Amino acid sequence: MDKTSYTVLLEKINHDLERLTKQWQKQEQAGEGAPAKAFCDVLLRGGKRLRGVLAMQSYYAHGGEDDAVALGAARVFEIIQTSILIVDDIADRSDMRRGGPAAHRQLADVAKAANLKGGDAHYGVVQTMNIAYETINLATIELLKLPVSADIARQTTRRFHENIAMTIRGQIDDIYNEATPTVVPLSAIERVMERKSAYYTVLSPLELGAQLAGVNTLPPNLREYSLAAGKVFQIADDILGTFGASAATGKGSNDDIREGKQTLLAHYAFEKATPQQKKVLEKAFGNRKASVKQCDAVRAIFEQTGALEKAKKRQVHYEKEALKALDDDKITNPAFVAELRGLVNYFAKRTS
Repeated sequence: MDKTSYTVLLEKINHDLERLTKQWQKQEQAGEGAPAKAFCDVLLRGGKRLRGVLAMQSYYAHGGEDDAVALGAARVFEIIQTSILIVDDIADRSDMRRGGPAAHRQLADVAKAANLKGGDAHYGVVQTMNIAYETINLATIELLKLPVSADIARQTTRRFHENIAMTIRGQIDDIYNEATPTVVPLSAIERVMERKSAYYTVLSPLELGAQLAGVNTLPPNLREYSLAAGKVFQIADDILGTFGASAATGKGSNDDIREGKQTLLAHYAFEKATPQQKKVLEKAFGNRKASVKQCDAVRAIFEQTGALEKAKKRQVHYEKEALKALDDDKITNPAFVAELRGLVNYFAKRTS
């Protein structure tokens, strides 16, 4: 079997993360162990490791040969991934992550069981934020420990954090879009898709792997591919978040509606809704107490107004953009180009 195949790399990443978490938790003191345990629980709970695998594949495709560096790239990204997710769950008020309780919910239960002072929910939130801070630094330490030259380490670390900063900027924009009482323009939604998803899901792991292999700058066509493919991922994610089964997605299917998440689905629906449909949307969308029946009504309006179909068409548009960028490729390893084509197809058709 090809050593860069998804199955092979996924197994390596999972084994490596199990090793890392056992080693890391041994260093935790008795009174501080619960936050680390909650973080590790979410980290090891599953997920497809798409970003970690992509970082490894990019490393090998750009000439890297050291398996320890390749695996380290995945380790760094999977730690960062979980750090971002557990804070995102606080922002989204999500109870679930990857089919289990979110980290802040786990820690609230710890506080309740131990009769800790200060409020269970508050304890869960602040400890989750602190463990996220710690693990972002842990990821940086892991990155700087990799056996590469000082110049490569410095350039890679700088670019990696620039990309993560862009992702956080996208999250800030996303939260604002949900909070503002004014109509959010399509350009603002697409900017979040690029900053929050495209950088984080495709561009950053591609660049991380390439830079660790000694390639300082991605070819322009791979950058174009990354930004388009990341938007395909996000549109599909938004559709799954509203129409997918919770058992498959690992999150509640009504969360995005109750949160008032500003997606293409929501934008198109409000744009085309009749006055009566708009009343239903305004009553349920962004209402944390919206009933299942109200959420079902919002889903129906997403379909009736053509919002779902229009979002799917926009997804196809970005899928074509990503594939065209690969058609223009004259540099990248052909086998890796084939993997990138398959990745876009997976993004577009995934069900979980």
